[in-house]
Amino acid sequence: MVNVGYSKRSAYLRMSLFYIAFFSMYGIAIPLWPRWLEYHVSVEYVGLVMGAAYWGKLLFVPMTSWIADATGNRKTILITLSIFVVAALAALPNVSGWLLYALIWGAAGAALSSAVPLSDGLTLRAQQTVGVDFGKARLWGSLSFIVFSILVGRAADSQGIDAIYVAMLLTAVFLVFAAFMLPAIRTQPDPGKVPFFKPLSLPNFPLFVVTVSLLLSTHAGLYGFSAIHWANLGYSNAEITIFWVIGVIAEIGMFAISGRLIGRFGATPMIAVCALGGMVRWLLLATSVSPVVIGLAQTLHALTFALLYMSFIGFIGKRVPPAIAASAQGIYDTLAMGIFFGIFTIAAGWLHQLDGSYSFFFMAFLSGVGLLLAVILWIRVRRADHLPREDN
Repeated sequence: MVNVGYSKRSAYLRMSLFYIAFFSMYGIAIPLWPRWLEYHVSVEYVGLVMGAAYWGKLLFVPMTSWIADATGNRKTILITLSIFVVAALAALPNVSGWLLYALIWGAAGAALSSAVPLSDGLTLRAQQTVGVDFGKARLWGSLSFIVFSILVGRAADSQGIDAIYVAMLLTAVFLVFAAFMLPAIRTQPDPGKVPFFKPLSLPNFPLFVVTVSLLLSTHAGLYGFSAIHWANLGYSNAEITIFWVIGVIAEIGMFAISGRLIGRFGATPMIAVCALGGMVRWLLLATSVSPVVIGLAQTLHALTFALLYMSFIGFIGKRVPPAIAASAQGIYDTLAMGIFFGIFTIAAGWLHQLDGSYSFFFMAFLSGVGLLLAVILWIRVRRADHLPREDN
C-alpha cells in the first residue's frame, strides 16, 4: 500500500529538482573533487580518502535502506543526509592531514552517495503509483551534471582550485532545499519484519546483484584517477570536464531509449552487452592519449553506466516486491559503491602510482569477469522463467 498525495506533474517536477541538485554536486565531485584533494593531501593518499567514502557506505546504506523499508519514509532520510553533507563539507577547511580528510569525506561521501538508492527508489514508487517516467526525471540530473562540471572546471582554471570546494559547498546547500521539496510518497511497511537481507532469498538475486555491482564498480579507476591521469597527459581542467560531458551526453541518449531496448531484449542480455562495452572502454582509455579516442571511449558510458543501471532498475521493478525494494537497492549499493568500489579505488590508486594506464587495464579485466557472470545469469534466468527468450 502506498500513500500518494501528489499529481504526476507535481511528483515529476519535485523529483527532477532533486536530481538537478544532486547531480550538480556529483558533476563536481566525480570529475573534479580528486583534483582539489590532490592539493590538500599527497597523491598517494587521494585513493584512500576517496575510498573511505565507499567504505563508509557499509554503514550508511544498510542503515538508511533498512529505515526506509521499516518506516516507508524516504524523504526524511534524504533531508537528514543532505544536511549532514553540508556540515561535513563546512568542516573540511578546518582540518589537516589525510586521516582527518578520510574520516570527514568518508562520512560525507557515504552520506551523499547513499541518497542514490533512496531517491531512485522514491522515483520508482512515483512511477508505479502516479506514472512518473523514471528516465525522463533522471535525465535532468544528467543535464545538470554537464552544466556544472563545465562551469566549475572553467572556474577552477581561471579562479584557482578552491573554486571546486566553494562550488561543492554551494551545491550541497541547494541539495538540502531540493530534499525538502521531495514528494512524501510513503510505502506501507510490512509490520514486524527486518527486510534488509530478505531480497537475497529471491531467485537469482544474489548472482544478479554481484554481477551488476561488479560491473558498476569498474568505474572506480575512472572516478578516482582519470582526472589526475588526464591532467598528467597535459589536459586542462576544462578539457577534462569535456571528456566527462561526452560520457554524460551518451548517458542521456541511452536513458531515452533504454526502456525500449530492455523491453525488446530483456534486462539480463543487456547486462552482458554492458560488460562487453566495459572491456572495450577501459582498454581504449588504457592505451590511448588521443583526445579523439578518449572521447570515443567516453561515449561507451551509455553502456557501462546508463544501460547497465536501467537494466538493474528493470530487474528490480519486475522481480522484487515493493515492500523490500529499498533493501534490494541498498544491498546493491552497499556492494557496488561500497565494498567493491572501496577495494577497487584503493587498488586503482596503487596501480596509478606505477603507471596511469594500469588502473584502466585492471578495470577491463574486471569487466571480463563481469561478462562471464552476466552470461551465467542470463542462462539461469531463462531457465527459471521457462521461456525461449528472457523477458525481463
